[in-house]
Amino acid sequence: MRPVAYRDRIYEIFADSNENLKDQINQALDIGTEYLDLPVGFFTRISDGRQQIIYATGNHSLIQPGESCPLDEAYCRRTVEIDSQLAIEDANASSEIPNIAVQTFGLGAYIGAKVLVDGDVYGTACFADTEPRDDAFVDAERFFVELVARLGGQAIERQNYERELRQREKRLEEQREIYRTVIEANFDSVFRFDTDGVFTYASEGAQDLLGYSPTELTGQPITLAHPNAQTTKWAWENLSQILNGEPAEARDFPLKTKTGEIVYTDIRGVPIYTGSVPDTERSEEDIVGIQVLVRDASARRRREGLISVINRVLRHNVRNEMALISGWADMLAEELDGEQAKKASVISAAATRLLDLTESAQTIEHHREVSPALEPTDIIPIVNHIVTECETRYSDVSITVTAPDKAIAETLPRIEVALFELIDNAAKHGGDPASVEIDIHVSELRIVCRIRDKGPGLPDIEQSVLETGKETPLVHGQGLGLWLSYWIITTLDGEIEVIESDQGTAIEIHLPTPPDE
Repeated sequence: MRPVAYRDRIYEIFADSNENLKDQINQALDIGTEYLDLPVGFFTRISDGRQQIIYATGNHSLIQPGESCPLDEAYCRRTVEIDSQLAIEDANASSEIPNIAVQTFGLGAYIGAKVLVDGDVYGTACFADTEPRDDAFVDAERFFVELVARLGGQAIERQNYERELRQREKRLEEQREIYRTVIEANFDSVFRFDTDGVFTYASEGAQDLLGYSPTELTGQPITLAHPNAQTTKWAWENLSQILNGEPAEARDFPLKTKTGEIVYTDIRGVPIYTGSVPDTERSEEDIVGIQVLVRDASARRRREGLISVINRVLRHNVRNEMALISGWADMLAEELDGEQAKKASVISAAATRLLDLTESAQTIEHHREVSPALEPTDIIPIVNHIVTECETRYSDVSITVTAPDKAIAETLPRIEVALFELIDNAAKHGGDPASVEIDIHVSELRIVCRIRDKGPGLPDIEQSVLETGKETPLVHGQGLGLWLSYWIITTLDGEIEVIESDQGTAIEIHLPTPPDE
């Protein structure tokens, strides 16, 4: 069997995300012993100066799962110190292997590579024989061992991510339960209605929530703050429950502000009884009004929406799949020439960007309760880099950029992900042939970046994603790209909107400028 066939078998083993980690590594060790013609294969864990055998194949009595020894007495000591793999044809004649290791294990030939997990040394993947090897290890054999080590490390990373995801989901459920109990006692605004649904009282917080002063609301029907008839129907269903003497709660209840914007709120309503009737004697006939406690749920919706998508992305093993794509693309780039190699490099760059995005998403989720510490960032080099990549991806696209020499925004480097998604989308759908115009303007308070194409226009679903940030498994248009653009820009104190255009699509991104600018 050719060397490439053995490598393909290794890729196939680790590509199956449903396969048990132990089975994957044991299969890889079995394939390695066959390909390298070395009867012993083992996978180690190195910690606190000791080497422990985790998985092994072959009949060597000291190289079995559970066996351990000090790292200084192991063949793998030098392996974890160097950047590449360590290949020894005759350990007795090599200074790389400690004498005590040779005396203890009696291995003649040895080849091993270190295993990295999340950038740190986890252990090693090794193959050996008790007899020296006559022929030198060739490059294909060295690459094969490095491949087993690299994919084995990625499989461990995936297992760790899945375990952390389960733990995160458990903590999230606990946080939701705590939130449910706390929300009953902590609200932004208080309203009272009579039994006909007319405002009789509004707290001062109503102005911040809805834009109306308490005086403006008093005497007005509750429909004043309802965006549509469906909301009114939903409200009366809850109010009827309260008028029957039972408290009612509503989550993500939409309310219309004085300026016409929609805010989503969490609401708890309770009946108000006439004060002349003792508690034990109250009935539905004694209800004289309704008190409603309202809390702005926008921040919570944003966090939960962000967590939902991040978890879904991680569940689908984007990180692992992109690592495989990147690996194959790198191999193709090395094997191909000219334009084909260039295309393979573009694939690799895209996979790398998505890998970086999963890391960024994990950071955002970890710090979701913390406002980002924005920093001055020049977006001109970012836009130029994106344009160059899009022109490489789409050979017939025409992209023109009108911009100053610099445009310093108060943002973070991850703004590149949002800008790339929007510019790439315009390049893909900007007409035949595609034509994209990018205009960047700098004012005292903000930077405006307008992306315009001459395509068929943005579908309603895509426009809804950019205007509201709403993304579900059933309604996600082109995928997560536009959704991520919305959330990245809005979480960086920016704004995004779709501008009316006679032809094609025009999107504007507003980013704040640094205070000292």
